[in-house]
Amino acid sequence: MGSSWLEILEDPLTRKLLGHDAVMAEKVPFVSGVNSRLKFLLQDPLKHLSFAKIGYTALEAFLQANCTGPPLDFDSIAVIVPEAYHDEIPKLKEEMRKSLSVDGIDVYPLTPRIELFWLAKCMMDNATLAEEGFNGRRARFRVNFWHQKLLSEPSDTLRDLLYHDSDVLDTQMSSRLIHGGAAAQEHMIEFFVERANVRIYYGDDVHAREDLLRAANLREFAFAITGALGKRTKFQEKDTSQLVVMAKSRDDEPESYSSGKSGQAEQRSRQSSVAEKDSRNPPSTTSGSPNAHTSQVYSGVGAVSSHDQATQPENVPLNDDTLFENTQFRSRSSQLADRATEVVTEQSQLPVALASMDLTDQPQLFPMDSIILLGIASSITNTQASDGLTREETLPYASRVLEGGSSNWSVYSQALLVRSRIEGYKSRTTERGLLQLQALVDQVIAETTGDSVTARTDGEADSNEANAPNTFLPKASGDESASVAERLRFVHQIHPPFKWELEAELAARWTQMGGLKTALEIYERLQMHAEVALCLAATDREAESISLLKKLLFVEPDQKMQDGDTVSLNKPFPSEAPRLLCILGDIQNEPKYYNFAWTVSDSRYARAQRSLGKFYLKKRDMEAAMRAFSAALKITRQDMATWFSLGCVQLEMEDYRGAVESFTRVVQLEDRDAQGWSNLAVALLRLPAPIPGPATEKLEPDASGLERIEENTPTNDQQKTEADVDPLQHTREALRALRRAAQLKRDDARIWDNYLTVAASIPPDAEHPERGTPWQEVLHATSQVIKLRHKKEGESCIDLKILEALVDYVTGIWDYPTADEAGTTTDTDSKPAAESTQGTNAAAESLSDQQQARNANGGDVDKSESAPTAPRTPFLVRALTTLIDNQITPLATSSPQLFLLLSRVALWRHRPAESLSLLEKSWRATTNTLSPQPKDLVGATATLVNSYRTLGPMERERTGGPVEKGWKFKSRSAIRSVMGKAKGVWDDKEEYRTLEGLMEGLKSEAAE
Repeated sequence: MGSSWLEILEDPLTRKLLGHDAVMAEKVPFVSGVNSRLKFLLQDPLKHLSFAKIGYTALEAFLQANCTGPPLDFDSIAVIVPEAYHDEIPKLKEEMRKSLSVDGIDVYPLTPRIELFWLAKCMMDNATLAEEGFNGRRARFRVNFWHQKLLSEPSDTLRDLLYHDSDVLDTQMSSRLIHGGAAAQEHMIEFFVERANVRIYYGDDVHAREDLLRAANLREFAFAITGALGKRTKFQEKDTSQLVVMAKSRDDEPESYSSGKSGQAEQRSRQSSVAEKDSRNPPSTTSGSPNAHTSQVYSGVGAVSSHDQATQPENVPLNDDTLFENTQFRSRSSQLADRATEVVTEQSQLPVALASMDLTDQPQLFPMDSIILLGIASSITNTQASDGLTREETLPYASRVLEGGSSNWSVYSQALLVRSRIEGYKSRTTERGLLQLQALVDQVIAETTGDSVTARTDGEADSNEANAPNTFLPKASGDESASVAERLRFVHQIHPPFKWELEAELAARWTQMGGLKTALEIYERLQMHAEVALCLAATDREAESISLLKKLLFVEPDQKMQDGDTVSLNKPFPSEAPRLLCILGDIQNEPKYYNFAWTVSDSRYARAQRSLGKFYLKKRDMEAAMRAFSAALKITRQDMATWFSLGCVQLEMEDYRGAVESFTRVVQLEDRDAQGWSNLAVALLRLPAPIPGPATEKLEPDASGLERIEENTPTNDQQKTEADVDPLQHTREALRALRRAAQLKRDDARIWDNYLTVAASIPPDAEHPERGTPWQEVLHATSQVIKLRHKKEGESCIDLKILEALVDYVTGIWDYPTADEAGTTTDTDSKPAAESTQGTNAAAESLSDQQQARNANGGDVDKSESAPTAPRTPFLVRALTTLIDNQITPLATSSPQLFLLLSRVALWRHRPAESLSLLEKSWRATTNTLSPQPKDLVGATATLVNSYRTLGPMERERTGGPVEKGWKFKSRSAIRSVMGKAKGVWDDKEEYRTLEGLMEGLKSEAAE
């Protein structure tokens, strides 16, 4: 078999597989014929490696034509399709596209060179080849992810295949890593990076970063994001702290290994660098400018000449009158000068390799290390791209790759793309981000449209030329363009976008900037009809959008479709007809189009049912909404948003067990969804309490097609006794769910309020305190609720019942230590008040024993037996007093109950004067209430008089002397005030007689 792509695709074995030399009595379908011949030819194990090579060749030729360029130098249709089928090439291409449809989702209808990908898919997805060692499975893993990127929406079928293969590959490669050498390590690193890309695509960002860090550890790649003094604007006089990524590659790269993963590209790369194999260490310093010419630039596959350094895509300058092109960090010399007076508080956490690095002159990174940094940046912005803090954290990763330069064309291109995406959200940089994206389209995408040789048999070449984009920059000449080997070397690790995806991204950016005309031109040229319709609808041109969609879909566009009517679709109808019908339904708010989309897709297009479910949810038709969401989940079982919607519907229908299952799926798919955790807690609280009984049998699959979560199932088949059943099981589970929700969304007062309510609802348990009320959580949640709500709600944000229960618990269990007791109490833990006296006695005995030992030893005592230091106050006591002093007392203004509670706490803290003052405020708050009830007035007055009698003669804290000398006078004044308000209103009631009794009592005390 030959070495070039064309030689491999024209090899006798390839021609035999494709049927070029077949003598057929009757013409057989091409696609099914290739599959049949492949199955027959694979019976010879000696040919398996050759077929794997054919698959990789077809895939990389397809990627060159659609991702990286330069143009292919052969006609792929003439090579793959036998001449006997050239009269039906459009039909064959449509058949190939249909064979690549998954879960009702079709590939982009104008995908160029689709025959190459179809052939690669046939080879690499074949079970016989894929099950032969890690190479075959890795090939299937790669082709399936490229297949996923060809689809317009994520596919659950492909996701399951990718995750299954990745788990097997992880096991296989880990085993090889133990016994293998440098090649096994490089394979493992590449796999980690590729799996991270898959996880980023499906939104699994946390695990993606774990893979990237594992790859960095294997490569001994040291990097850290930290702060450093620098300037971002030209008018800045003082240096301020700036985020920066410090990174340093290992000293050298192992010799490039041989594998079939990159086929001919790997061979060409080695041939181009064979003369420079002995000088692979990166230079110790590099210029900060990415376009700086150096004598040698090094990559993981060997060195490339300084000439290749100039083949990087254009880095568009910022040209801003305020911002620097790059952040200007302080030079190392000035940092060292300041360090002489710097107070070092702790040891630096930077890796040793980075501790002495000069930020103004960081070394160039190896390409794989740059890919890891770009992967981390993409994983951060994947779900929170519009968040300002997220962008500030992300930009330094892309800047580090660009400022240090890169020895690989594709890596540098990806870095420019990542930076342009981040800069699109900031007014100062959005113009450069747009121009940079346009430059990438010009330099990367435009040159792939003018293939050297195009298939003229179906008119595709003429169409390509007509649809070729206009470029603002001239196309690079052959000697200025990067080689094929350099472009494809890391294509599976970078996963660059397809050229139509990049152009669509440019159109979306133009839409954000207000350039709707330019965006429409791009969408129309790409024949992305759905995007055209959405763009028209977004600009208040809904009539045009509806007309366009109906012309694309229906034979009679002007026909008004009524329920039960039969309409005819155009033949052949667009491959994306289900999506177009859903968009038409969205614009016209008509559910019939969703049903039609579901029918057209043979019940495989999940979005149709999702849209139908949302429509019925707005109409409050919960039964229909639940059926629609359940039908969608049979197709896309990993769709978190649909599980969430189904759970909300089940809560409305009071199907709490089903809601628990749905929200459990939500938090399994996205552990950081605070709303999912909160709703799970709500559903758990509504479940009936567990009861003793037989073990629950495994339930049948529910409407979504997934097994229900087993509850109340013991570890054995025995009967549950009452002792085995926790009636608060669901409450405790709800508390755990709310605890997680509060951790994720610390600024959501509603979640904290629910957390507080559920924690306080668990009753105390004297026998098992750990199973009783979690008072620490109650206190913490109370603090958070007050912190989040006090500005708007004032003292009404305090739950008095829960606060009173907390105060009752703390004051009933512990005695607040006096100033004298603080130095003698040995109870460092939280002991009950009843035990405090025993603790004090034990301390006294201990001190007495130590004094005797000191006297016996001549005044010396062993350090291990030295007198104990003053213990800390129990945590709950300290936390409660801090809460009272700092958060609750400043809010108390008009609530009598709150003042009474604060008075109790003050008295418990041995502060009688403060306690009496708070009681007076409570009484005044009661008397100033609009239309107070006689019972409340008399009760508050009686409480105040009794408190005067008890606290007035006591010694005042801090200053000494009685708390209130004139307590008798104040008591009589308070009673007279209330009696004056009662005159003529309720002086004939029993409450008035109570006041008279209080006054008589005071008079008798005065007479004595």
